[in-house]
Amino acid sequence: MGRSVSVSNSVPDATFYHKRSNRYYSVRAGRMRRHQNDAQGREVNVVEKTIDFGIGSGNHAVTYIHRSADGRLTELPVSFYALYGWAMSPGYDKPDHLDFRREVDPACLFCHSDSGEPSPIGCGRCHGDGAAHASKPTRGNIVNPKRLPASRQLDICLQCHLETASSGFPDSLRHAGRDVWSFRPGEALTSYKAYFDRDDGTGAGNDRFEVNHAGYRLMQSRCFTESAGRMTCTTCHDPHTAKARNACASCHASPHANEATPCAACHMPKRAAEDAIHVRMTDHKIVRAPKFEEPNRKGHDLFSGRLKLFYGSGLLELAQVRQTIDSGRGSEESYRRWVDLEPGSVPALAALGEALMRFGKRTEAVRLLEKARAAGPRNVAVLNALAIHHATEGRLPKAMELLEQARAAKPDHPLTWINLGVTHEAMGSADKARSAYLEAVRLQPDSSEARRRLAALQ
Repeated sequence: MGRSVSVSNSVPDATFYHKRSNRYYSVRAGRMRRHQNDAQGREVNVVEKTIDFGIGSGNHAVTYIHRSADGRLTELPVSFYALYGWAMSPGYDKPDHLDFRREVDPACLFCHSDSGEPSPIGCGRCHGDGAAHASKPTRGNIVNPKRLPASRQLDICLQCHLETASSGFPDSLRHAGRDVWSFRPGEALTSYKAYFDRDDGTGAGNDRFEVNHAGYRLMQSRCFTESAGRMTCTTCHDPHTAKARNACASCHASPHANEATPCAACHMPKRAAEDAIHVRMTDHKIVRAPKFEEPNRKGHDLFSGRLKLFYGSGLLELAQVRQTIDSGRGSEESYRRWVDLEPGSVPALAALGEALMRFGKRTEAVRLLEKARAAGPRNVAVLNALAIHHATEGRLPKAMELLEQARAAKPDHPLTWINLGVTHEAMGSADKARSAYLEAVRLQPDSSEARRRLAALQ
């Protein structure tokens, strides 16, 4: 954990070609660069960004992060894998990946960093604030996990090591009033979050296996369920070194359990993870005779079925509503329900406003979008939606004003550049429109909309 975040000065130079998206990448002098080749072999659609730090100890992999001038963090598209070398970062191995545009929000950073300012995970993640203890060491002014009930010991580990899915559906939601960094060692994790799983037979109990499935798979093990709450992560792991000990003999008295060969080698094998196939992780679901098939391609499919609670309580309806919307099956009712369940949420207000625009309820849509804009003045989805509204009403200068605000807030947002191009066309400036479409293509080479509009100008 002390190596969970690293500086970029040791990043090796490299080149990599991603066939599925037809993009070339290179790493040189602490920068990552992407280009494509045109029909004459010339480099086009070049993007280059600094590598400002890495996430990952390097035991399995390091994924690199760019920090923009305004502090936004972006996951860079190519990672280094200890067993494989350079390959696409998790979530990127597909033709239409987000390339240099996948933002890292605080919820993503939480399990890798000690705070919102990226830094290696320190003692406080398990022991709580140590300032008072450092000033005057006493037993009562710091958390000693060993003195907590077993369930609270487990929760300290699960705050980072429990994830039911890395993508496809909302695997967890924080309870109202809980900030990303508000969990404190010693409290119940379920007062901070609720965790969800698929409710279609492909969730707990099947063979689905991902990078951060240690807690998820352990909690499905018979060893765990029959321990009556006594089994925790530190039953097997030294919490300060993460080294594992062969603890099976403490419950299993057979000669086999007392052999010198570590039990995990056979009963908790290392496997390729579905969401990051270039790493091999220990499967923490302890079984007598593991049987599995190794994935040959990363999974990116959205899940569109029902969800169920996996750990904790509450928030299931909110998770299901968001799941329904994210999977493209949102109705007006589901969008309205999201706003009811998360009043004041800018994403919820924006989503409802955009949906009502599509449903032809423009007056209410604009009112909601303006409300979202007041709460989140730099939200580019809101700014673009309002700009489109004003443009269709003939107020092109107002549309341009909003689009310029969106561009300033997020210069690498392709849709903003497409809408800028459309507005410049409507205002009679073909050259500015062409430049805007070219920028959209540079940022997102697979954008058929930008390419179509650019071709129409030729």
